[in-house]
Amino acid sequence: METLGIWIAAIGTIAILSFLYKENPIYRTVEHIFVGVSAGIGLYWGYDSIRQNAWNPLFNPAEGESRQLLMLIPLILGILLYSRFMENYKWVSRIPLGFIIGIGSALAIRGVIGASFMDQIIATMRMPLWGTMVKFGFDSLLFVVGVIGTLIYFFFSTEQKGALKYGASIGKWTMMIAFGTAFGNTVMSRVSLLIGRVYFLLGEWLQII
Repeated sequence: METLGIWIAAIGTIAILSFLYKENPIYRTVEHIFVGVSAGIGLYWGYDSIRQNAWNPLFNPAEGESRQLLMLIPLILGILLYSRFMENYKWVSRIPLGFIIGIGSALAIRGVIGASFMDQIIATMRMPLWGTMVKFGFDSLLFVVGVIGTLIYFFFSTEQKGALKYGASIGKWTMMIAFGTAFGNTVMSRVSLLIGRVYFLLGEWLQII
């Protein structure tokens, strides 16, 4: 079974890489298989999550535990989502969907404000500017100058001239460097995935290396 799995993975990898030449029926077939398998795995994990987190605590509690009746609420809301497939009761699915969007938005906003806003402000204010210049002072100073320049770049309340113009220019270059770094990291992560698949083909499958 392990050998069969390696052969299936190798053939699937080659079929996906064939897209580098041009789109072809073999690539589309394997793409559909991949999407279908992923959907099946997602469906199984969704069922398992409902069973462990809602059904068992409500109807089959572990020994020594009481029934968690509050689990009826998410269980009912989850079932109501499937009313989407009934033409006359399609509108009912908007109720649980509203809860999902509202709670998800609240959690996302809280996380974004904390991680992308408050934490970065606090980290910038705590930068040790007056330490040993060779060790960390120059890096900290460069970071703070870049942050201030970026904020000035988005300061539109007055015309950007004089000191504001130079600050905005620093902010522009800082953002260009940051975007370039992010793009480079994305490319490197994709290259590392490619290297991993090449190692798999030459190592585990063909056993050349």
